[in-house]
This record gives sequence, structure tokens and C-alpha cells, in this order.
Amino acid sequence: MEPLRSTDPARIAGYRVLGRLGAGGMGVVLLGRSPGGALVAIKLIRAEYADDTGFRARFRREVAIARQVRNRWAVPVVDADTEAPAPWLATEFVPGPALSEAVGSGGPLPERGVRALGSMLAEALEAVHTAGLVHRDVKPGNVLLGLDGPRLIDFGIARALDDTVLTATDVIVGSPGFLSPEQAQGRRIGPASDVFSLGCVLVYAATGGRPFGTGPVEAMLFRTVHDTADLSALPPGLLPVVGACLAKEPGDRPAAADIRQAFAEDLAGGSWLPGPVTHLIAERSARMLALPDIDATSLDAGGGGGPGSGSFGGPDTGAGAGSGGRDATAVSPSPGRRRFLAYVTGGVALAATGGSTAWLVSGDDKDPGGKGEGEDGKTARPELHIGLQADLSGPSAAVGKGQDRAARLAVAEHNARGDAPFTLRLTTVDDGGDEDRAKAAVRRFAEDPLLVAAIGATGTDAAREALVAYDEAGLPLLSVVDGDIRHLNRIFLCARPRNDMQMLPVAEFLGAYEIDQVALVDDGTEYGRQTTRFLDAGLRGNGRTVFAETVREGTRDLDAEAERIAAKRPGAVVYGGGWRDAGRFAKSLTRAGFLGPKIATQAAHDPRFLAEAGEDAAGWLLVSTAADPASVPSVHSFAAAYRKRFDHAPPLFAAEAYDAVGLIASCAEELGREKLTRQDLLPALRTTSYKGVSKSYAFESANGMYTGTGVFIYRVERGRFRYIGMNGREV
Repeated sequence: MEPLRSTDPARIAGYRVLGRLGAGGMGVVLLGRSPGGALVAIKLIRAEYADDTGFRARFRREVAIARQVRNRWAVPVVDADTEAPAPWLATEFVPGPALSEAVGSGGPLPERGVRALGSMLAEALEAVHTAGLVHRDVKPGNVLLGLDGPRLIDFGIARALDDTVLTATDVIVGSPGFLSPEQAQGRRIGPASDVFSLGCVLVYAATGGRPFGTGPVEAMLFRTVHDTADLSALPPGLLPVVGACLAKEPGDRPAAADIRQAFAEDLAGGSWLPGPVTHLIAERSARMLALPDIDATSLDAGGGGGPGSGSFGGPDTGAGAGSGGRDATAVSPSPGRRRFLAYVTGGVALAATGGSTAWLVSGDDKDPGGKGEGEDGKTARPELHIGLQADLSGPSAAVGKGQDRAARLAVAEHNARGDAPFTLRLTTVDDGGDEDRAKAAVRRFAEDPLLVAAIGATGTDAAREALVAYDEAGLPLLSVVDGDIRHLNRIFLCARPRNDMQMLPVAEFLGAYEIDQVALVDDGTEYGRQTTRFLDAGLRGNGRTVFAETVREGTRDLDAEAERIAAKRPGAVVYGGGWRDAGRFAKSLTRAGFLGPKIATQAAHDPRFLAEAGEDAAGWLLVSTAADPASVPSVHSFAAAYRKRFDHAPPLFAAEAYDAVGLIASCAEELGREKLTRQDLLPALRTTSYKGVSKSYAFESANGMYTGTGVFIYRVERGRFRYIGMNGREV
């Protein structure tokens, strides 16, 4: 990283600019920090190019393209403003070196590392091609290395497969030495072109050289089209796959999925990088801690065990459901560099101890005050509509129905207030966890001019597919379930700690009990990556030994995997994956004789995990962002009101849906406008703070991420989840 220059901005939107990562003809790449402490790489376009309407249109397309690619080995877009005077794009920051730097300074990677690299990059390209795109510039400089795997970056010249305007004959786009023959000749290209480039990258990673040599550009292009690749220094084990990638005819090359499968076995167990590269990444990660501290963020005090509450779950005051509200009291800042230091050093003690058609399914006109009518039958106050996109009939129906009922309870309580300035209406749409129905739900919401915000979705896949539609409608979306950082855009508000930051109490636990050897298991999914990557880097940066393991979702022989992991004698096992495999893995760990601490993530905080694991779930610790209504003191009054109205206890995430309605209503009320639009509400939501019954809520104004520490800790005892604390403190 280079120091900032006098012409560089000190801030971009809500991001504090810390230094330069690079520069090019179109602009500069800067390192920024969000108000919540997350580091991002910001691609800032020079104003003179932004004045070109054609260029701005292309930049909008670049952002849209980058957001379509969703894969753990492709760097996600976290924020952007394509309409700013100097437009910009922010992506997740990866502290590791580019492949070109690692090989250039430390030499080629070992064969196993190259095979792992090939599998993971092929998986990223598979996602690119599935999105209907071609990357067009797969080269060592566009591959960043992380402890858990590589990251494919720079989709700036990616184009859709059906784009004929930007694939004109005689136009060469890409980097000589890593181009396909069809690229070198300026012909129309497809996914096979990226496969050829991947083959060139793997040759470079394994040998330190290019398969078609170096020298003048014209000479390299000629050799790429006419000569056979020089694979004499390539390890024999790599020849079959890499040689096939470098076939001259696109039809003779394997698909990205074939490459991923051919090399997949080299992803299991141990570090995939040689020692010097691992040390370089850890070194750079540690240097990030020395950067300037983040700005303090004022949050509300007390309530639901949120920031400043001083105890698990907040005070059990007996306040009724609906007692949440705004509070301007300034308390300790949101987690910043000091909190991150505690994360990587483990210095704080923790007790060990959501078809293609959507339809309206509810609107409850029987709610007190729901009609908003005076004695003469005329409307006494204006209406404000809130949408709820939930899974009421699919795999997450239990959670979705609980959210619907809790939201209706919040609406009824608001409308019963004599001083409420408006009447709330709730429109609930069942997406069934289906992606097409999720998008149809957004269309239904968008048609209602009085609907100013939505809550949803129950399932992360449905949320992901609906995000573009919400963005197009300019409709704020508040999610209490989804913490995937890839889902950020201008309308999204994440009302829970994001997936990676949920692991903070885990680091604290491991540090408090001086557990130096940790088996960190992900299930090969994006969720698994997000919940383990940051923890992995933090533990290694503190000198701990991490056994980074990938046990892919749906693996049949979990007993063999558990035995292999247990044989390494870790002090603790952390599993980042879904409830079903977590339950099976719990049984396998017991059979393997592992007796140390076992920790799982949000996805395992599900009654189905208990049923799957049976008695082998006993003793497991779980981190979750769901406040258990039966256990967290501040939620008791809400739980009682819910039980009285619906005749059974509220499920997980019901209290959070109740809070979401209260947050939106409180924010709208604070604006004090007779006519309120979606455009009015969105910036207000991102700058509000709200004290709910489950936790306190505040957001990063730049990207809508939750700021706060609302992570609840549970331990499995006697076949149930027993709440034991929040944010690293015991009940």
C-alpha cells in the first residue's frame, strides 16, 4: 500500500480512505474502512471519464456484472455509486498478494497447491459462466491469494455472452501471454476462452513461466495462435488437465466444472499454500491492525442486550412488547480496531460453559385500530404500508410464519396507539423459499405506492435473487435473517451481525482457554467460507495453529473425515455449515473419540440439528443472531404477548421481525412527514438507531451493514439449546 496523495479524497461516501492500492489510466484503487471497521478496496473513476455518458453507462454495466457473480472465490462487490460525480465501486479487501507477486518473489507453488488453485479458480469461473459472462482477463495479477483460497478479481472487461457490440472483430481485450487464440485473433469468444487463460495461469503458478514465452506482444500473440505450449517444466500430474485447457480449438477444452472436479481432492486438509506465502499473508493481515482507528459510532443504550447494555440480553425490566424505540444516548462505539484486536488475540473471556407467482396471504383487518377510522367512518390518519416477504410454505415455513405473526403483532400494537401519526398496514407475500416467487413478491410490493419498505426474506437464496428487483424498485429491504456480505446494495439493510463477524465470540473463547490448535471446518459453501475465513486469518495472525479443513456439503463418509481431523489432535473443532451436516458431523466426531470443545454457527441453531445429532449434540456451543424468546430476558414480554395472541411460543427470528416493524415505524414517525416515500425512508433508516426487544439496531450509512454486537451464545443441554450469554459475557 502506498501513502495517499494530495489529490486523493480523505473520504468516499461513508468510507475513510487509508491509502493507495494501485492506479491506472481510468482511476485509482484505494483502501477504505467502513464505519464498522471492514476494509474495502475502492475503485475510484476519474471525473473526466465520468463526464463521458458512454463510459458511465459501461461503468454501470461493470457494477451490475460484478454483482451477478456470486462465488466464494470471486471478490464480492459490497458497495457502489455509479451516479456520483466521480463514480466508484467497493469490493471486499483481500490482504494477500497477487499470484504474480507470490510466484515472482517466492517461486512456483508446489503441485498440490497448483491443483487446489485450479479447482478453486475453476469454481469461480463456473459461477462467471453460469451468470452468462466471460471474464476475459484471467491472469496472475487478477488472482489474489488468501489463506483459505484465491480470489478472482477485476470483472471490468467481462462481457455478456450475447454481447455482439463489445466483441467486435479485430478488438483484442485481455493480457498477452494469458490470452486464448480466439482472443489473440480478435474473434468472438465464450467460456472456453477463460478456460484457456486458466491453463496459462496454472502453468505460471507451477513453473514461474508463461506457456508461450515472453517478448514483444506480437510475438506472444503469434505463438499463442500457432505454436504448441511449452509444458516441459510442468509436473507430470498436471499435464492431462492443463494440456487439455490449452487446446487450440475451444470445443476441445474442458468446461470449468470438469477442471474443478478433476482437482477437487486436493482441497481437503492442510494449508494449500507454501510456508513463505502463508507468512506473507499473515504479515499483511497483521499490518492492517496498525491502520488508523475507525470513527466512533453513537448507538442507543440498553435494551435487548444491545451495545451498552452491560449484560446478556439487556435488563429484565418487564417492559411490554412494543417498548422498543429510538434513543440518542451515546455509549461505547461499535466494534472497531480495538474490538478486532480482541478478536485476533482472543483476549476477552467467554463462558465455556427464505412457482412463479406471489400472492397476498395476510392483512389482518381485525387488528386494534387497523382500519384507522374515526367515529364518522372516515380515515382519521394516513396509511403507511410495510411488506413482508417470507417463506410460509417451503423449507423455512416455521420461521416464516413466526415472522409474519410477530410483524402483525407489532402492527396491531402500533395501530392501537392513540397518538400514532399513521396507520400501519402489513402485506405479507409467501415466496415459498423459491427464487422466482421471491422476485414476484417484489413486483407486488413495487405496485403499491404506499408501501415504503419491506422485511425479508426468510431464506438467503430467495433474498439474493430478489435484491436486484428491490434495487430497481428503490424499495428499502430490511433483513433480520441474512448476513451475507455479497448481498449489499443501495437498498439493503442487514439487521444482524454479518456472517464473518458472528465468529468474534468464538475467537474470544479460544483465547480465554488458551486453545492453540483449532480444526476449522467449512462445508464448501459460501456461507461456510464467510463464517470461517476471518476467524482463520485472525487465529493464524496470533500464532495459533489452524487445521483448515473443507468437508463438502453432502459428503457421505463423514466418519472418515472426522477420524482424519481428530487424528490431528486439535484442542477444539469449529464447524461452519448447515444444520443437517452439522448434525451428522456431531455423530461422527463422537465416534472418532473427539472430546474437546465443539462449536457451530448460526446455521446449526435449528431444532433440526438437535434431531439429526441426537445425544451427540450434547455440549456443543453455538453462536447465533437469533434471540431465544424463551431464554433472553428482554424478549420475555414479547413472548408472552405472542403466546397470548397466537396460543403458542414464538419461534426463532420472530422477535427480530417484531423489532423490524418497530424500527421502520419509529424511523417513519421520526421523519414527521405527512407524505412519506421510499426515497425519504432509505437514508433515514441507515442513520437511525433503535432499541428493540431482541437487540439494539444501527447501520453503516455507507452500505447498510449492522453495527453492534448482537450475537447470542447457546449450549446444547438435555436436547435443547440453553442460552448462556451474549457477546462474550455470561448470563
